[in-house]
Amino acid sequence: MPKVEAYCSEGIGLCGKGNECEEKCQARHGPGSQGSCDYIIKPPLCTCYYDCPTPPPLPKLCNGGGGLCSYSCEDQCCSDRCATKFSQGRGYCDDSAGPWLCQCQYPC
Repeated sequence: MPKVEAYCSEGIGLCGKGNECEEKCQARHGPGSQGSCDYIIKPPLCTCYYDCPTPPPLPKLCNGGGGLCSYSCEDQCCSDRCATKFSQGRGYCDDSAGPWLCQCQYPC
């Protein structure tokens, strides 16, 4: 699968004189960034284009059981059970395997 480059942009104020836009951009986002002035609008504004930072990886999720679900304990009740049982736990009721079970997910 090819890697998709992601570029971000940020407005960083008025263009100023000479190379000021480029200099402000590189000071803010490093030497790989590029400043560009838009002279079509008045006053001209500087936009900085740079490689987007890599987002942090999603936390690995573990699964656990929260008991049985019922008409008196559906998804919200199940999620509350999971939050009590596991740190940052969330839950949902699942009947795909037969009995209506409270399935919990939480960061490992």
